[in-house]
Amino acid sequence: MNVQLHNKKEAIFESTLHLIYEYGFRGTPMSQIANHANVATGTIYHYFASKDELILELFKYCREQTNEHIFSVDKNLPYKERFFFIWKRLVAYYLDHKEIFRFVEQFYSSPYFAIMQSSKDPSYYGVDKLHQFFEEGAKSGIIREMNFPTIVSVYIGPATSYIKNISYGFCKMTDSDRDNIIEIIWNGVKK
Repeated sequence: MNVQLHNKKEAIFESTLHLIYEYGFRGTPMSQIANHANVATGTIYHYFASKDELILELFKYCREQTNEHIFSVDKNLPYKERFFFIWKRLVAYYLDHKEIFRFVEQFYSSPYFAIMQSSKDPSYYGVDKLHQFFEEGAKSGIIREMNFPTIVSVYIGPATSYIKNISYGFCKMTDSDRDNIIEIIWNGVKK
């Protein structure tokens, strides 16, 4: 894909994110996305057959951006340090990218999630990397063996709650608070 085409597609994604953050899925028509991205509506349909396809591809794009950020960890670090690093990077990324966080939250609560789930391709949204990471820890005897949904709930659930508390203005937390949360998670899963 040439740079100009890539930039148009990225502009469509960024505009869609912004508008969905402001107006939700239903309140964001394709014409408004085109106007905000400064492209013709036909250009959007060149890349995406429908709004549904745009939303599904935007989710993939968001997950790729997030995973690229959080999994940029030195694989030679001890497992515990990587466990902490990935979690803190996830929290920091979503706090810095509130539009992506809110989009992902809305996506999981929408019919789009069921459509995506039917594809049964975990690499589509990065679950495979997290799954492999937890398997590594369990096989090495560093963390307890747990089924994947359980450990994801223990690891990601507090991160999501923490991000919401800060994003929605319920509280302000410090780096020390963040350290305490991940330490509690670690103590719950380590062997």
